[in-house]
Amino acid sequence: MMTDVLGLGKVTREVFNRSVLPYIPVEKEIELDGATTNLTGETVIAHSPSIGVPLEALGFFAFHYSASNVASKFGKPSHLISGIYLPLRSTEEELRIIAKSLGDEAKKYDVTITAGQTATYYGVEIPLLTSTCMGRRIKAPAEVKSGDKVLVAGAVGGEAVWLSKISRGEKSDIWKRFTPLPTILALQSANGIKLMHDVSEGGVKGSLLEIAVNNHYGLHVSSEGVALYKGAVELEGDIMRAPTYGALIIIAESDAVADVQGRCGQLGLPCSIIGTVVSERGLVFNGESIIEQERVNLDEIYGSFAQKDSLLDELNDAIKQIQAIRNLVGLIPEVGMNIVYAKKDASSANDIAGLSGRIIKAMGEPMSCGEVTYGASKYLASVVLEAMKHEASRRAAVNIRGGDDIKPKLESLGLKVMVLPSKIEGEGCPVAIHLHQAESMVDAYLHPGDYGVEATTTILGSSPGALVDLLEKLTSLE
Repeated sequence: MMTDVLGLGKVTREVFNRSVLPYIPVEKEIELDGATTNLTGETVIAHSPSIGVPLEALGFFAFHYSASNVASKFGKPSHLISGIYLPLRSTEEELRIIAKSLGDEAKKYDVTITAGQTATYYGVEIPLLTSTCMGRRIKAPAEVKSGDKVLVAGAVGGEAVWLSKISRGEKSDIWKRFTPLPTILALQSANGIKLMHDVSEGGVKGSLLEIAVNNHYGLHVSSEGVALYKGAVELEGDIMRAPTYGALIIIAESDAVADVQGRCGQLGLPCSIIGTVVSERGLVFNGESIIEQERVNLDEIYGSFAQKDSLLDELNDAIKQIQAIRNLVGLIPEVGMNIVYAKKDASSANDIAGLSGRIIKAMGEPMSCGEVTYGASKYLASVVLEAMKHEASRRAAVNIRGGDDIKPKLESLGLKVMVLPSKIEGEGCPVAIHLHQAESMVDAYLHPGDYGVEATTTILGSSPGALVDLLEKLTSLE
């Protein structure tokens, strides 16, 4: 049954053939992973995105995804084009972390980054890196034939174990081990290897299914003898479908198996024969025909990674509720709306969560841009820090537009409102400067604006939920 809603991650070949291929100019039949182009006759090109993983890992995976695909097509990675696309209000330090991670891996493998783009945009909610890698093919692979052996190199489930850890808020750097690139490069010169394919989306089963669907032969395989990463057996779901980047599927002649296993052994990697190539197309796994690339729950972490944090969850829920408020756009200032929430013991902006972008007006509707993270809003955070010195329970704040109608409406809801002078001496947010100097505090502060500065209103509250309730009441007033 055809549906307009795309599934998570990489689209299936069926969807690609139906909704992408008819509209793009291609040089020849689409290949698996990458393609050898007529640019030189021996140039291999591959493109991949990296998204939804911790900041320090983004550059690493952006490099290895595309470089490994080039290498798996028997190319030597040499040049890379990168795109670094960040949410608004991303910091230069965050950019440095990403760039250093990407650059360190490129240097390690003697790859030159020749072009790219670095930018922040509305609509980009979490950091996205794209990479296009190129390299010269060192040899042409032989044709896969019935009777060839299917092997898996590396322990299965390592990436899933890592994702499980970080989803629970645990720190872990085991991701640095999850790349098939060293294995592929060590195997490129081996005789008798017909195909290499990294285990990525959909796990071992998904990768085997990609091979079977994209070629004119079938695979009969078994999970018996597959080495599992420590801790993988404790995970929920089918571990053979779990994220396993770093492992590698290999198809080789029977006579080449011993050499392949020996080379993997020198790298300290297990390498098991799991099946055989057959003439009938399709994938049979443990005696069962596999026709769908089903996913496991851990895959949901990609594209929406965030450590579990009740404060962040509460703020995220509030932002969703805010966007659903009828007529909210009438309260959104031209600079955009933000809402922040502080930890109980907040002592700096890094202890206060907010939206890294803004809630903006988009075609008459509110649209949230950016992600909820700590240290995202400098001005509103400074207001809350000062407010908490007066009253520790005032841990939340939201900004709305100014205007002569706002003060009476807020007062009709029982709030105490103060209109600040347009000019307040000092650097930073006028509301925070006032609170720092004041002996008492009210519920809302209206700044009338100044030359080139929009009039805005800052409302304080005990929680994001309390501010959502207030905004709903405010929009209902005529």
